[in-house]
Amino acid sequence: MINPMIKKLYITQILVLLGGVLFSWHAVYVDFMRFYNTEETIFKIKDCVYPNPIITPCFYGAIVFLIALIWAGYVYRDTIFSSRAKKQQKLWLILLAGTAFGWVNFSFSFLKFYMAPVGEQVTCSGVPTDNPFLTPCFWGSVVYLIAFLLSWVIMKKDKGERETAMPTSAN
Repeated sequence: MINPMIKKLYITQILVLLGGVLFSWHAVYVDFMRFYNTEETIFKIKDCVYPNPIITPCFYGAIVFLIALIWAGYVYRDTIFSSRAKKQQKLWLILLAGTAFGWVNFSFSFLKFYMAPVGEQVTCSGVPTDNPFLTPCFWGSVVYLIAFLLSWVIMKKDKGERETAMPTSAN
């Protein structure tokens, strides 16, 4: 049986990841609609006014958010502690990869933003912007970081719970 506090952390983890899924897929949808309305196709890759969303980091970040959400549900449903702990560790690795991916992409966007001439700064979606901290790339990276840290806290709490639940052997 899961400790009620740890159970709440698992539920919070799922809710954070659900927020990441909704946010990222909304951003991808907006990018697809902008692209389709401009190019009148979804198959064009080169010489586009806006980049095809399939080749943007946002699309791949959205896929990883969805994978992480499904995996978090899988972890939550597991009733065997040792199995759940191993699955949580794999989720932590997925979120580590997603966090690194998000922040590396944001860093490149940030550098491109400040290296571009004034008035020509754009997001990774090809949309003009005045502030790189208002882009979906930044906020997706923040959500990844929150989910990653929450996953780490869950692993530590689960480990502490397991250590206190295990009887010590008398020598």
